[in-house]
Amino acid sequence: MFRKNLLFFFCFLSAIFFSQKTQKAVDLKVTDDYTHQWTKTVFPSLWSGFTRVTVRSYDSKNKNMGISYVQQKSKKNKTVLSIYIYPQNEIDNHLLRDEFLSYEYALNHNSSPGVDLKPSFGELSNEKTKVNYVYSIFSNSLEQPDFFKGVKYVDKQSLLAIYECGGWRFKIRVTSDDMTKDQLGELKQKVETYFDVLNVAAITPLPINDAPDIVLSPVIQRDSMMINATIVAAQSKIEWLKKNSDIKEISTGFNDMKIDSEVYAIEKMVEFYKLHKNDWKMTSETEKYFNEMTTIVDNNKTKDHIYEKFHSVIDYPEGESRKESYVQFKIDKDISENTNENFYKIFYKLE
Repeated sequence: MFRKNLLFFFCFLSAIFFSQKTQKAVDLKVTDDYTHQWTKTVFPSLWSGFTRVTVRSYDSKNKNMGISYVQQKSKKNKTVLSIYIYPQNEIDNHLLRDEFLSYEYALNHNSSPGVDLKPSFGELSNEKTKVNYVYSIFSNSLEQPDFFKGVKYVDKQSLLAIYECGGWRFKIRVTSDDMTKDQLGELKQKVETYFDVLNVAAITPLPINDAPDIVLSPVIQRDSMMINATIVAAQSKIEWLKKNSDIKEISTGFNDMKIDSEVYAIEKMVEFYKLHKNDWKMTSETEKYFNEMTTIVDNNKTKDHIYEKFHSVIDYPEGESRKESYVQFKIDKDISENTNENFYKIFYKLE
């Protein structure tokens, strides 16, 4: 694996470029069980006390689908379960994180007060496939129309789970008036098993016999040191993933939630700077950046830096309790926000 020569492009592809193309949503008229023909996933009209209410297509080939179920226990108590399956033309190491953060952003435009999603991390596996995912179970107040007030906010218990499935994505969203957090967790597990997330992940594995490509931010073009050090960081992350992930895991995604891969990449980047700071042309901006990053690494604050840089969406259980002390460290050492820039992505193009 990872034998292909690396390609370097001096542009940053947006999250839109990496996501599936969509068109106006169309609700399909389906009364019986619906089978998603591309993954063979079956969505019955009735499932585990839920009634299917919509089968929605977001593209002309019915690849990008959203299926919604409702469990109505009373006039005021219902649970809405939505399952999404959609293709990915490109997979990069930030995509899972970007989707989670995009959902948080959208949620906060429709909730009052704001919601701070706390990510949790999990994995599913069998003898052939391993799927990593990020999820959150949280409380929020959703905006709903009201005859007298125009708009009112209703308290909900909710769940979001997003799964790395190779060339496909599998996503679960739930909002409930009466489910507890434990019940939402149990529902998540039922969905994972019945709708067979591992089967979806096995359909389009990543081309792991080839090296992933690297996308570099235009920012690094400012000087030779920045370019070369960033390339070292990207190559180091690929190296770490190769050594620390098994084949059935890397065939479904990069799982860049493991903080040690980013620690390794940053330390190699700073090490390169220290060894070659007199060898490569460097602007004052780059020198300042590496002086600050060196301070972070030499003071054993690399994981705290990553936790802040990735907006807490990284598997670092101690991160939340260390946020305040890291902020104070940055103030004391005059560490700028420029250290939080992302300079590269590693990715596979599938089509």
